[in-house]
Amino acid sequence: MPEGISASLASSSKEMGAGQIVGGQETRVFGSEPSARDRLIGTWRLVSAEALRPDGLLQPFPELGPHPIGYLMYDKTGHMCVTLANPNPQHWEDPAKPSDSERALTHKSMEAYCGIYEVREKEGRVIHRPELAEWPYYIGSDQVRNFHIEGDRLILSLEETRPNGEKRRSQITWEKVSGQQ
Repeated sequence: MPEGISASLASSSKEMGAGQIVGGQETRVFGSEPSARDRLIGTWRLVSAEALRPDGLLQPFPELGPHPIGYLMYDKTGHMCVTLANPNPQHWEDPAKPSDSERALTHKSMEAYCGIYEVREKEGRVIHRPELAEWPYYIGSDQVRNFHIEGDRLILSLEETRPNGEKRRSQITWEKVSGQQ
């Protein structure tokens, strides 16, 4: 396709709707909503991280405190990264030489992993596949999260069995960082 026509089509596709070229023919979908995967792409700031108690009430994760901080990022290449932390961790007596117990306390107040992800839109699930993780048992696993998007909020929920055998149901709420679509 000549360069001028290609640029013209690219420009008009932004104004007229999503376009797709199949077998040399361009098809357009007018007024279509972006896919769930497209809506997930970007940076999300942590709003809350809570455990669902047996009585149905939500309780902040004790290890992260009542006002945790964190970011979740999904990119269009299929990679993701997430970090959650207690904003008030215990400070080390000697920052240059933390003790083993000080390091262990820091480890308990933070969660982090990165890898690839898959969206199963019809099931309302996103699967994180960590390639590196603070918790070694996450590496190579499928971390299945139910998801729901409400405006600029992303709500992930899950039920998992921790290494100690404890079952935990959780809900983590994120807000899209402004300036992103």
